[in-house]
Amino acid sequence: MIPPLTALESDPPAVFISRLALREGNYKKPIYQIHKWWARRLGSVFRSILIESGLQAGQPKSIGEKKFYERNDLSGLVVLDPFMGGGTSVVEAAKCNANVIGVDIDPVACFVTRKELESIDESALISAFEEVKKKVKERILHFYRTKLSDGREADIVYTFWVDLIICPKCKTKTPAHPHFQLYRNRSSKKQTVFCRHCDEIAFLPIDQKTFHCGSCGNHTEIQNGCIQNGVFSCPNCEEAFPLHSLVSRKKPPEQEMFALEVLVGKERLFKKADSRDRKLFVKARRNWNVRTKTERFVPNENIPLQNRADIRPLSYGYNKYRDLFNARQLLSLSLIAEAISSVRDKKSREFLAIAFSDSLASNNMFCFYAFDYRKLTPLFGIHAYRKVTRPVENNVWGTKAGRGSFEKCFNKLLRGKHYGAKTYEYRYDGANSKPERIFTGEKIAPEILKTIKDSQCMDNNRKKQYALLLNRSSESLKDIRTKSVDVILSDPPYYDNLAYSELSDFYHVWLRRLKLNGYSGNAKKQTPLKESLYVNRAVPDFENEHLRYANGLRSVLQECHRVLKDSGIFVFTFHHKDWLAWSALGSGLLKSSFKITNIFPVRSEGKSQFHSASGNLKWDVVFCCRKNRVPRTKLDNIDLDAISTCADQLAKNWAEDFEKDGLDFPLLDQKSLALAHILKEMCNAGLDPATVKTSLFAEISKNKKHRTI
Repeated sequence: MIPPLTALESDPPAVFISRLALREGNYKKPIYQIHKWWARRLGSVFRSILIESGLQAGQPKSIGEKKFYERNDLSGLVVLDPFMGGGTSVVEAAKCNANVIGVDIDPVACFVTRKELESIDESALISAFEEVKKKVKERILHFYRTKLSDGREADIVYTFWVDLIICPKCKTKTPAHPHFQLYRNRSSKKQTVFCRHCDEIAFLPIDQKTFHCGSCGNHTEIQNGCIQNGVFSCPNCEEAFPLHSLVSRKKPPEQEMFALEVLVGKERLFKKADSRDRKLFVKARRNWNVRTKTERFVPNENIPLQNRADIRPLSYGYNKYRDLFNARQLLSLSLIAEAISSVRDKKSREFLAIAFSDSLASNNMFCFYAFDYRKLTPLFGIHAYRKVTRPVENNVWGTKAGRGSFEKCFNKLLRGKHYGAKTYEYRYDGANSKPERIFTGEKIAPEILKTIKDSQCMDNNRKKQYALLLNRSSESLKDIRTKSVDVILSDPPYYDNLAYSELSDFYHVWLRRLKLNGYSGNAKKQTPLKESLYVNRAVPDFENEHLRYANGLRSVLQECHRVLKDSGIFVFTFHHKDWLAWSALGSGLLKSSFKITNIFPVRSEGKSQFHSASGNLKWDVVFCCRKNRVPRTKLDNIDLDAISTCADQLAKNWAEDFEKDGLDFPLLDQKSLALAHILKEMCNAGLDPATVKTSLFAEISKNKKHRTI
C-alpha cells in the first residue's frame, strides 16, 4: 500500500538522488545500454522515487538511502508508465518485484523495453550467435583487411572518408576537410596528421602547426581546411560559398576514402588508403550490387517528409534510409540480417535482432571520429541527423578495437542481461571516486504477458510477477481496469524537445523486415510520426499543433486518473523553458482532477552529456500528484506577484541546499522549477493556466513584473 503521505511528498531526498544522477549520467547501468533510446531518464532517480513512494512521511532520510542499496519487494503493487519510452520506469519497478504495465505508441520503444525485461537462455543465445558468426564473420571481415607498407596484414578498424565538393566557380573537385588532423594524444603530446595533397600520414608534436610531406614534398597547414564555420573556401580559385548552398537535395555527396585505422596484433596504427584498399571496396560494392537482386533485409523505404520536424537528412540529399550506408556496410548488414532470420529459436532470434539494430547507429555514413578519444561517435550521439563532411566507416563485424560493431553490440547485450540476473547499484565515496557495485539481491525477470486479460488473471491470483507492454496510444487505456494501478511513474513527452518516432524510424525499417514475433511494428511502414505527442514547430499551423499536444496530454492524464487507485500516487518528471509547454501540462492536470502534492528538482543527466551546454536544462522537476478527493473551489483572484516571488525564493533555497553539497543548480533550471511552482499553485487553486492571458504568462516565464488576476 502507498502511505497517505509519503516521504516523497514531505521531505524528498533530492540531494541524495541528484548526487547519484550526476554520476550515473556517465555510468549508466548495462541494462540501459542494450539499445539506444533518446533522453532516457536515469535508473537511480526512478528507483529512489519508487522507494520513497512506499515510505511514510516523517521517517529519517537515512532509511530511504539505506533501502536504495537493499533488496526491495513491491510485490502485489501495479506500476504503470503511459509514456514508457526506453523503459527506465518499468525496469526499475520490475527490479523491485512490482507488476508493471508499460504503454508506448512507438514499436521500437516497446521492443527495446521488452528485451530489457525478458530473461534469456544464455547457452541458447550464445549458440545462436555462434551460428550467425560461422555463416558470415569471415565473409564480412574479408572486406575489412589491408596490408601495411612492410607487408604485414592488418584488420581495418575504421575507414576515413571525405565528401567531395565541386566549386561553383572553377568546377574544381575538392575534398571537404575541416582540418588535416586524424588523432591527437594530449598525454603523449603527439598528433597524427595527413598531407592535404597526397594523404600521406605523419606523426608530429601536438603543438606543430605545419609540416612538409616526406612523400610528395608539399606543405600543409594542419588546421587550415577548406571547411571553416560552415563556409567552403575553394583552394583553387579562393572563392567562398556557404556550405549549405553546395549541397544537392537530389542525392548524397560523392565521397572518397583517404585513410585507415588498423589493428596489427594489439597495436593500432594509421595508414594512408592505397589502391588495394580502394579495389577491395569496389569488390564489396560489386558483391552488393549482385545481392540487391534478391535482397529482402535492407530497407528500401523513403525517409518520411510529411509531418517531419527536422528536414535532415533529406536536406543533404539522403532520400532513402539505405542512402545513409555505403555499399560495404549494406552488404555486411544484409548478410548478418539474413543469418539472424534463419535462427530457429524465436527468442534468441529476437535478442540477436536487438543487438543488430543497436549496431546500426555505429555502422552508417553519419558517424564521425572523436579524434581526442580515438573512437567513433555514432549517429544520434546528439538527438539528430548530424552531417559531417568527414565520416568514418566502422568494421561492421568488428575487431578487438573500436566500438559499435555487431559483435561488440552482442557482447554489450550479454552484459545487460547479466546485470538483469544479478543487479547492483553504484555507491560513491567521493566526487571523483570510481563507483562501487553494491549487489542488492534483486533481479529483472518478470513474466512477459501478451494481453490485458492475462494481467487481470495474474492480479486475481497474485502468483507471479508480470510485465505487460502495450504498443498503443495512452489516450485510451480502456482495457485497463478502473482503480487497478497503485503507482503511475512516467516521463511525459517534453512538448517540442524531441520527435522520438522521427528518429526511431531509422531502426524500425530494419526491424520490421526481420519478421520477429515479438516486434509489434511488423505491419507498420513507419513509426507514428503524426500521432506522437510532439509539437512540430516547423509546420505553419503552430496553434493547432499546440492544441493537439495539449488535448492529447489531457486525454492521457484523464485515463491515468481513472486507472489509478484512490490511494495511489502519480509521479512524473518534466522540464521546459517555454510557458506554452507548462500551460498544456497544467491544463491537463487540472482537467483530469489531479492535485499536485509536491514538486522538487533532481539532476537529470551527467557531467559530459552532448546536450549539457549552458543554454540547456540539466535538471528535471519531479511532480507528485494525488487524486483530488475534495471538489476544487476556484478562486476569483490569485496574487501571481506573490506566487512568483515565492517561486523564485523556493528555487533559490534549493540552489543553496545543492551548493552545500557541491551541486550546481543553474539559473535556467531555477526558472524551470519556479514555473513548476507557479503551475502547482494555479492548478491547486482551480485556475487553468491555458486560460491565462498569453502575455501575462510569458512575463512570468521571463521573470518580469506582472499584475494580479
